[in-house]
Amino acid sequence: MIPASDLDPGPRPAAVQARVPRRPVWSGPLTSPVATLIPERWRPAALNVIKAVHSAVFFSVAALIVLFAWDGVRQRPSRRTTLAAGVALAESAIFASNNLVCPLTPLAEELGASSGSVTDIFLPDWISRRIPVVGGTVLVVGLILNARARWATERPG
Repeated sequence: MIPASDLDPGPRPAAVQARVPRRPVWSGPLTSPVATLIPERWRPAALNVIKAVHSAVFFSVAALIVLFAWDGVRQRPSRRTTLAAGVALAESAIFASNNLVCPLTPLAEELGASSGSVTDIFLPDWISRRIPVVGGTVLVVGLILNARARWATERPG
């Protein structure tokens, strides 16, 4: 057996501990041409629109994840459960495929936002860092509970 002291690598260097900004995989090249089309004097208004859309999408998807998990807890999957799961899973796939960066983030940053992340705009940092983990966990729990409920109703018995 390996002693615990041999497994602990010790303190991490400051560069590793610091939060490294993620770079989008595919949304930057898509949003960059859009940002160049917006005249300088309209950028503040356009940024407000982007923030509003960003926030609406974020809170809508969060509500759908909670709704999906709640239907699983109640053991009552329905068409709305399927719709909520589809939207939440599609948004999760989009987010994950872009290196965990929302596709609207680069556009907001190119229009002048110091940080285009909706979580950085409205929530404290310690919450925003945990949103993907918490949201993902709730989504997985909802998947398990809803699958179990559907399996129980389809089983002959």
